[in-house]
Amino acid sequence: MDAPVERPPGPELGRLELVRLLRSRQLTDYLDRAAGVAPELAHFRIGREHAYLVGTPELVRELFGPLGRAGQKGRGLQNTRMLLGEGLLTSEGDLHRRQRRLIQPAFHGSRVAAYGQLMRTAAAQLPERAGWRDGVVRDMSADMAELTLRIVGETLFAADLTDDSTAVSGALAELLGRFQRVMLPGGVWLNRLPLPSTRKLLGAIAELDTVVARLIAEHRADPREDTVLAMLLAARDEHGDPMPDKQVRDEVLTLMLAGHETTANALAWTWLLLHQNPAAAAALHAEVDAAPAGAELRDLPCTRAVVAESMRLYPPAWVVGRRMVTDVRMAGWDIPAGSLVLASQWVTQRDPRWWPDARAFRPERWLGPDGYDEAAPGQPRGAYFPFGMGRRVCIGESFAWTEAVLALAALSRDWAAALVPGHPVALRPAVTLRPLNGLKMTLHDRRGGVSDDVRR
Repeated sequence: MDAPVERPPGPELGRLELVRLLRSRQLTDYLDRAAGVAPELAHFRIGREHAYLVGTPELVRELFGPLGRAGQKGRGLQNTRMLLGEGLLTSEGDLHRRQRRLIQPAFHGSRVAAYGQLMRTAAAQLPERAGWRDGVVRDMSADMAELTLRIVGETLFAADLTDDSTAVSGALAELLGRFQRVMLPGGVWLNRLPLPSTRKLLGAIAELDTVVARLIAEHRADPREDTVLAMLLAARDEHGDPMPDKQVRDEVLTLMLAGHETTANALAWTWLLLHQNPAAAAALHAEVDAAPAGAELRDLPCTRAVVAESMRLYPPAWVVGRRMVTDVRMAGWDIPAGSLVLASQWVTQRDPRWWPDARAFRPERWLGPDGYDEAAPGQPRGAYFPFGMGRRVCIGESFAWTEAVLALAALSRDWAAALVPGHPVALRPAVTLRPLNGLKMTLHDRRGGVSDDVRR
C-alpha cells in the first residue's frame, strides 16, 4: 500500500457541513476560509476529491506557467460540455490549439478597434430599447446581459440576437444550477439522472441549437467575410475538409455565451459599486462628460480604471481549476496526479498582502502619470488575473476591455443608477460571479439635471 500523502493545512468540514455550505452557494466564503487557514497553499476535500488553493501570486504564475501543461480543466467547467461541447472554453490539447489559432484573428487589435463603433451604438440604443426613463426601476444585471449579447451578435456574427436573449438567459440559468450541483458529493451522478432540471436544460440546449442553426444557415445563404462565423465555415483541415457542423456549433455557442456573460457581470457589478461610491461616480461622470464623441480607450483612463477596480473586487471569472495529470510539487508540497488545484481571482485580488485597502473601491489606484496603468497599484504579477493567465488566457480579453469601457462610458454619460432600498445583494458564484437576486436599481437621467449623488 502506498504511503499516505502529507498535505498542507486547510479547513476541516464534515460531510453535512460541506453539503450545507455548497448548497448555500457561497463557495467564495469557503475559499476565503481556506486562504485564512493556509495563506500560501491550502488543502481541503470536496467529497472524496482532494483540492488545493494557491494563495500567492508566485504560485498563480507557476500554475499557469511552468505547470500549464500538467493540468486540464476542472470538473466544474468540464460539466459545461453538455451545453458547450468541445468549444474553446472546454476543449483541450491539439483541438484547442487548432481552434484558438483559427479564431484568434477575430480578436486582433485592429479588428477589435473596428468593433468599437458597433459597441458604442448598441450601448446608446439600450435605454430606448429597454424602456429607461428617469425614476424607472430596472434589473441592471438583465439589461447588461441583453446589451452584451447584442454586441456579441453584431460584432462576431453580424446578427441581431436581441430576440434570442430569453433562450440564452434560460440556458445559462440552467447551466449555472448544474454547476452548483456538480460540486456536491455525488453531484456528477445526479446530473446524469432524468430529473426535471436535466430535462429543462436539454430543452434550453435545443432552443440554443435552433438559434445557432439559424445563424449558420443565414451565413451560408449570404456569406459575410468579416465575421468569426465566416472564418469557421471557411476553415479547412489538412485534407481539405470543412469543419464539422458540430464543431462550428460548439465554437459559436461558446463565443455567444462566454463572450457576453462575463462582460455583462462586470458591468452589472460596476453599476452597484458606482452607486456605493459617489466620489468615484463623480470622477467617472466628469471624464465622460468631457470626452470627445467616439472616444476610444485611450481617451477614457478613469472609465477603464473603474472597470479594472470593479473586476478586482467582483471578478466575473472568480476561480480557475486545473486537474493535475501528473504529480507536481508546489510550495514544498507534493500534489498527486488527479488532484484539483485552484487559483481564485476572488481570493487573490482581495488579499491585503498585495492590495492596500484591499476591500475598498478605489479606481484611482489604476491611474499613473500617463493615465491608466495596470502596474500602477504596485501589485506583483499574478495578483490580478481577471482573464486568466498563460497559454489559456481568455482569447477575448481585448474585446471585453473595449466593450466594457465603451459601453460604460456611453451609458454613464446620460444615466446614473441607485440600488433600490432593501434590495438584497448577494453572490451567485457558479461558472461566473453573478448577482444572486439580480440588481434592481432606480435609473436617473443626468440630462435632466440630476446630481451625481443620484438622490441617495
